[in-house]
Amino acid sequence: MKIQQNQFTPITRNDVSADAAKDIKLKKACNDFEAIIVKQLLTSMRKSIPKGGLFGNGFENETFQSMQDDELAKSIAHGKGIGIAQALYNEVSGKTSQTTNIGQPYDTIK
Repeated sequence: MKIQQNQFTPITRNDVSADAAKDIKLKKACNDFEAIIVKQLLTSMRKSIPKGGLFGNGFENETFQSMQDDELAKSIAHGKGIGIAQALYNEVSGKTSQTTNIGQPYDTIK
């Protein structure tokens, strides 16, 4: 069997190291946890206001409100957040720096 040089593709090094990939996953998990907490806050706050209004009190309205709260919570948590993700990340990772870019999109964190 004759092996030609161009039969094999060269192994290229990935831009993200294993530690950086682990760090990105940790940041995402912290942001997702914060989104869950923010969702609970939004749900509790929504229960405190009177029901009614333009769309009524039906199942459809409750489903829509729940989906809207989910997306709003994700938007808040994955943006600047309320600080829970940052504190959790600092605690779990052992880093105390306040410049960990916790609210940046995950594909831009290096």
